[in-house]
Amino acid sequence: MVLRIRPEQMACLDTSIRGTYVSSVVRFLRTQLPRESADLKERELRARAERGIDAAARHGITARWDVARFIACQLCLGEHFDTDPAHAWPQAVLARPYLTPSRKMDWIERHYLRPRRGRSPTVP
Repeated sequence: MVLRIRPEQMACLDTSIRGTYVSSVVRFLRTQLPRESADLKERELRARAERGIDAAARHGITARWDVARFIACQLCLGEHFDTDPAHAWPQAVLARPYLTPSRKMDWIERHYLRPRRGRSPTVP
C-alpha cells in the first residue's frame, strides 16, 4: 500500500503548520514586547506576523527563532525596517553575504531588541 498525498492536501497541511507558527509568534510578541504590541488587535498582529515571515524569507531567514526575531524587529522599528532608508545599519547587516541568517539576527537583536526586553526571551 502506497500513501499518496494530493497537492491540495499538502497545501492544507502547510497552511495548518504556518498558522500554528504564527500563533506562537503572536504569543512571543505579546510576552516579550508588550508595549509595542499592546495597540494591535489579534488579527492585525497575526497579519503582520504573516507578512514578516515572507519578508524574512526574502533575506534568507527561515529558521523559526530567527524569523520570530525578524518580526520583533519589524514591530519595534517599523514593518519595512529592512528596506526603510532610516534604518541603514540593519539593512547593511542583512546584506552581508558572509554572515549566516542566525548571525545577522544575533547582531540586529543585540542592538535593537535586547534593550527593549531587558531579559532573555523564550523561543516561539
